[in-house]
Amino acid sequence: MRTAISGGGLSDLISAAGTSDESHFLKTYGCRGDIAARSPMAHVGRVTALALLLHEEDDDQTGQWFAALRERGVPVRPARYPGGSRLFILNGRPYRRVDCNERIVEWLQQWIPVDGGPVSPS
Repeated sequence: MRTAISGGGLSDLISAAGTSDESHFLKTYGCRGDIAARSPMAHVGRVTALALLLHEEDDDQTGQWFAALRERGVPVRPARYPGGSRLFILNGRPYRRVDCNERIVEWLQQWIPVDGGPVSPS
């Protein structure tokens, strides 16, 4: 079983480049000019891993990713946090960072077998 965890992820690099102060650097260095081909949304059809999405409440990027995965039938669980920035996992309020870490541990315990044992179906 494969699983993924994303915190404040970027799903559409084209829109991120158009709305970000760092768009020039994203285009020039991060994607070397081919921003559309490197955008996760261009590859969503190949995603099969279960996904835990940790994001702040107004994060349209993660909302798009969630909708695209759900549309494809990929098991996905969102965890939305109100009133934070994209970096809330690193510099948000301590109780939210603790909650994020607890969700990550719970998610991994649910989907990653330990000592060859079965994975929890719930």
